[in-house]
Amino acid sequence: MVLLLYPALFCGFLAMMLLAYNLIPIKQTVSARGLPVRESDPTILPITIKLPFPLMAAFAPLMRFIPWPSYRERTTILLRRAGILDVVTVDHLLVMKILASIVVPLVLATVFVAFRNPALFVIAIIGGFLLPDQLVKDLKKKRERAIVRALPGSVDVLSLSVEAGLEFLMAIRRLVERGAAGPLRDELATILNDIKLGETRANALKAFAKRVEIPEVSSFVSVLVQADALGASIGPVLQQQAERMRVERFQRAEKEGAKASQKILFPLVLCIFPAVLIVILGPVALNFIYGAR
Repeated sequence: MVLLLYPALFCGFLAMMLLAYNLIPIKQTVSARGLPVRESDPTILPITIKLPFPLMAAFAPLMRFIPWPSYRERTTILLRRAGILDVVTVDHLLVMKILASIVVPLVLATVFVAFRNPALFVIAIIGGFLLPDQLVKDLKKKRERAIVRALPGSVDVLSLSVEAGLEFLMAIRRLVERGAAGPLRDELATILNDIKLGETRANALKAFAKRVEIPEVSSFVSVLVQADALGASIGPVLQQQAERMRVERFQRAEKEGAKASQKILFPLVLCIFPAVLIVILGPVALNFIYGAR
C-alpha cells in the first residue's frame, strides 16, 4: 500500500491540473501598453508554465498577502526581461513554486525509490521550489538570444528603408508589419505604441533598452538617442550600426565555435578514448593472459 501512495498522489494531482486546464479558459490579455499578448503563443508561455497556468491564476490572489519585497522586486525585473510580465506576475510564480514543490518530489518518489528517503524527499521539495525561477531564467536567456540574433538583420532592413526615403518610425512600422514574428518585433511594436501614447522617440528607445537590458541593444539605443539629440541624419548611423553588428555576430560565432571545440573534449576523453583503448589493447591483453597459460 505504501508503494502505491506516491503514484496515486501524483496521478491525482496531474488529473486535477488537466481538469483545471480544460475547465478554466486562458483568455487573451492586453498589456498596460495596449498590446495584445496571447498566452497560447509558445514564445510567450512555454508548456511548463502554460499547463499549470489555470491553477496559478486561480490561487494567485491568495499570494498577495505574502510579504517578500526583495523577491518581488527581483522577480518582476526577471519576468519583464523574459517577456511574460504582462501574463505571469510574481503571484502566479509563487503559486507555481508551491505546486512544483509538491509535484517534483512526488514524481521523483514515483520514478526513483531512492527519493522516498526523507532526506532526499526534502531535497526534492527544495529543488521543486526553486525550479520555476530557473525556468523563467532560461526563458529570459532564450529571449535575449533571439533578440541579439535578429537585431543585425532588422537594423539592416531599417537602414535600407531609411536610405530609400522612409522616415525612421515609418521604417519601424513597416518592419513590424512585414517582419518575422519574434521578441524583437514585439519590442519594436511596443516602441511604436509608446510613441503613439505620447512618449518621445528618445524616451521610447530608452525604455526599450531598459526592458531588455542587453549590451548590444543598449549600445544601439544610445547611438540612436545621441544622433537624435544632435540632429544628425539617422540613415548613416543605422548603416554604421548594421556593419558593426555584423562584425560582432561573426565574432560571437567564432567564440561559440572555440567553446564547442573545448566542450567536445569531455565526451572525447570520457567516452571515445576508453572505447578506443579497449579495442586496441583488449586483444593484446587477452593474448597476454591466455597465451601465458
